[in-house]
Amino acid sequence: MKNKIYILIFSFFLFFKIGKTQDIHYAQFHNAILYQSPALTGVMSGDYRLNGIYRMQWESVPVQYRTFSLGYDMKILEQKNGVLGVGILLNRDKAGDSELSLTSATVSVAYTIKLGEKSLATLGVNVGGVQRSFNYNNLTFDSQFNGDIFVPTSSTGETFNKTNFFYLDMGAGLNYRFQSNKRTQFDLGITGFHFNQPQQTFREDTDSKLPIRLSAYFNSSFKINQKSDILLRALIHKQLTYSEYGIGAGWRYHLSEKKSKEMAIAFSAHYRLNDAVIPMIELEYAAWKFGLSYDVNISNFNIATNYRGGPELSVIYIITKVKPLPEYKACPIF
Repeated sequence: MKNKIYILIFSFFLFFKIGKTQDIHYAQFHNAILYQSPALTGVMSGDYRLNGIYRMQWESVPVQYRTFSLGYDMKILEQKNGVLGVGILLNRDKAGDSELSLTSATVSVAYTIKLGEKSLATLGVNVGGVQRSFNYNNLTFDSQFNGDIFVPTSSTGETFNKTNFFYLDMGAGLNYRFQSNKRTQFDLGITGFHFNQPQQTFREDTDSKLPIRLSAYFNSSFKINQKSDILLRALIHKQLTYSEYGIGAGWRYHLSEKKSKEMAIAFSAHYRLNDAVIPMIELEYAAWKFGLSYDVNISNFNIATNYRGGPELSVIYIITKVKPLPEYKACPIF
């Protein structure tokens, strides 16, 4: 009983902190492409891209999370030294007994310019609509306890005049890509979210602006021999007093390099500072990429999780409508 009380108290404070200051996040941040930055819109070797990612978190504690994102982006204008890309991103997040949820649809536009034979720069912006809501039917309150037992039919003593609200959200990002070939490249970017600082409150008499979140990232792969690549990644989020730092490294082995039948498998490990160690496996086949990871919780919250964080699944599919450029071209997105 004592351990259950500790878990409930810990869950409440964690829920309060995250609900107030933290956006949704992914362990496979490099595979949540449009969510990572609008400046990655249209930055790909093909013409159309579908990207989905699903996260289940903290199955072993009362405050459970389900997070899902689905993105689609494409090139709509290609010039000699520039590419215009557009995309749409759908997000869905639900947490806890109150089913506190976030549903959003965001449109992004980005323009990529060629700086040289091996480098590109992209500026992207996005704007979207967000709805937040909760359901109090599964919640319990002090007034429903008569001193001895819980009486679910008794009055809660609470009044909820507003259980959902809507707001517009805007952001922008800048991405730099260096690419000497299909296997040696890196993206370095910075992104700002919630520039308009929209109100997010269920009470009309309170002022609660969504704080700006700044994000910087580094995603890379480096060819070391005919069959192997080294993968290096890093991520920083900053939102008011909340910060998230993540680093990752991995090794990718190419099983086949036959045209249209390319196959590779990658093993990686990410570390989220003071929170989780994340083993990861990814499989690439032709235009498909699949990722599976699992958060092993190492924070103080492991008193409730017993080191269990949650699994995350991702899939990326790129469609190419034109014949790919020859291998000697440095920047195959053009």
